[in-house]
Amino acid sequence: MRLTLLSALLLAGASLLAGDPAKDLPKFQGGDLQKYWNDACARCHGFNGNGRDNSGKPLPDSGFDFTDSRKANKKKDSDWVKVTLQGKEKMPAFKDKMSEADVQSMIAIMRKFAAK
Repeated sequence: MRLTLLSALLLAGASLLAGDPAKDLPKFQGGDLQKYWNDACARCHGFNGNGRDNSGKPLPDSGFDFTDSRKANKKKDSDWVKVTLQGKEKMPAFKDKMSEADVQSMIAIMRKFAAK
């Protein structure tokens, strides 16, 4: 019982220290979606959409690999909108950073990675 309580307290403390992963992400102010990808999304998905840095190493919080066209093309646009706005697993919610219309426009960038 004590071990379970201690484990729960440690996990809660780690969550508080980690904070909101989207907190330091910039809010989309309109305009250049590619620049916003580079400023916000590339942190986890990479500049090329593959979840890797320029040397080919996986990013620490590597996200979905948009260059995997087999997986990426199975997703509907509505799936991308939902995950982007609400978040999922390591993906932070962008509902306070982008509008649904902005996310819809961003899908063209995500789909472009899968087309290569």
